[in-house]
Amino acid sequence: MLVYNFIIYTLFSISVIYGFYNILNSFDFVKETYFYTGIFSLIFLNLSLLFSLIRLKNTKDYPKLFGFFSVFWAIVHFLNYFIFDRNMQVLRLFDDISKRLLEASGFIAFILLVLMFLSSFSFLKKIEKIRKLSYLCFLLASYHYFLSPKVPMFWEWSALIIALIYFILSYKRLLTNKLNKQKKF
Repeated sequence: MLVYNFIIYTLFSISVIYGFYNILNSFDFVKETYFYTGIFSLIFLNLSLLFSLIRLKNTKDYPKLFGFFSVFWAIVHFLNYFIFDRNMQVLRLFDDISKRLLEASGFIAFILLVLMFLSSFSFLKKIEKIRKLSYLCFLLASYHYFLSPKVPMFWEWSALIIALIYFILSYKRLLTNKLNKQKKF
């Protein structure tokens, strides 16, 4: 178990080193920051939900760890957008969110991700049910990634299809569990 945790932390460390190395050596700092922070957040969210779906006994802590890593990258991604594109102006931020689907989907996914992160602390256990929206968050984040290029290619389509599969599988399981509980009574 300790070896696997070491691998997970090493994976996160590699993402930080690789991401910041490429960002610092790029011509367009803001564009590269968007790309790497968004991709790594999406990858770690994907891994978190994958381990949540398979539910192996030895991997019960992995969804939370990968979720923390996803939140880290999502916060850096959002701060890059808010600071460099919107010049830290809240009105410009909300104007973009209200008019553009790309920004709206990303912002809603970001809010859901932050709320899920906050629900993992004991003093905010009351909002724990927000975690049931994690697959919706992944779907919105994948849709945000899908909308980011002018012409979606293989990776954008793949992320969206994987998110749809996770979404269907998770809510199918949730609905069947509810139906089974109702049949017992």
